[in-house]
Amino acid sequence: MILPSRPGTRVALYRKAAFSVWGAALAIICVLVYLDPLKRTVTPIYAGAVKQWISRTPLYSEYLFHYPPQFIFLFMPFHAMPSPLGDIMWRILSAVLLVWGLWRIMSLAPSLRDGRLFLCAALVMLLPSLAAIRNGQANLIFSALTIHAAACIALSQWWLATLCLVLSLAAKGAIGFVMIFLAALIYRTLIWRIGLGLLVFLAIPFLFSDTSYVLSQYRQYLEHLAALSVNQRQFASLNGLLRRLGNGLPEGIFPLLSAGAGLATMVVWLIGAGKRHEPARAWLLLGLTTTYLMLFNPMTEINSSVIVGPALALYTVRFAVIGGLSSLGYAVALLGLSLGIFPEIFRPVDRNFGMWWTPLTMLIFAAILIWTVFSDRLPIRNSVEDQGSYSG
Repeated sequence: MILPSRPGTRVALYRKAAFSVWGAALAIICVLVYLDPLKRTVTPIYAGAVKQWISRTPLYSEYLFHYPPQFIFLFMPFHAMPSPLGDIMWRILSAVLLVWGLWRIMSLAPSLRDGRLFLCAALVMLLPSLAAIRNGQANLIFSALTIHAAACIALSQWWLATLCLVLSLAAKGAIGFVMIFLAALIYRTLIWRIGLGLLVFLAIPFLFSDTSYVLSQYRQYLEHLAALSVNQRQFASLNGLLRRLGNGLPEGIFPLLSAGAGLATMVVWLIGAGKRHEPARAWLLLGLTTTYLMLFNPMTEINSSVIVGPALALYTVRFAVIGGLSSLGYAVALLGLSLGIFPEIFRPVDRNFGMWWTPLTMLIFAAILIWTVFSDRLPIRNSVEDQGSYSG
């Protein structure tokens, strides 16, 4: 699929090309935000939540803000900036963290330290990310935090990994526990660090408001989560695909299916992690976590595909360097590119195309991940080139 790496100026040019493409896309979006700050954006919801926190009014009185109280402190520095500078900087920081995370995690494997591979991966990740960047969604920074968490875990940077995992809870709330739980099953040294991190996480709001207000917001957030778990609105989760087929699950059943799928994901992860060295083990953690979230988070949107974008990019180039599997790399790349293109192309034909296409692509990718766990065609334990700098 892609020729082996060779040193020289051309390889550096491919890397620069990858950063340039992302930079150009980000620059265009920033100009659009500057020209019309209120068009196609969710940042006013975040700004409104900051104002509600400052005025000590309920954060969850309207069905708009779906994040924990700690999210307020993530967005507050950007809210403090003049508009639309704050919204633009929010997007820039999130996108830069995401691209840097991809570069960082790919650099862990000598076989992937190739500018051409990075260009390929960056392009695969770009299209599923564009809508989230345009809208300023928290999914973008959540995706960046998960890929950095995976990179830190592969490097045994346990405190940095803990920081990224805890910050992912602030960015997206309870769904961040999926990666935390799976990581703790294998990387036991994280358990007490995460426990300490969670105590700090829970305590932070009390430092900036009175106890009664913070407790009331925690209670309302839990009630809000319970309501979201049985939400019957149209979303791009697995239930969106089932509804398209005329077999949507009734209220209360989908959480049970999610729990069963979570157990199955845990089993696949335990088996796969036992067969792998780093960084392949951390890649699998990232892939299983984000694919599960795309399929079983009841609030998955079409724009949520940025969450799984890094995993699709990684496995595209991973298969590209394994003899005989380049066609699988093309297939994964097509999945990633289709998430960013097909919903818009086919919108005139089917307004809800993305609602069922997104979970369908995730089912295909999940099948590929499961195949990698049980297949004997992947050099995941004995290949020196895929162990990176960590011996596992």
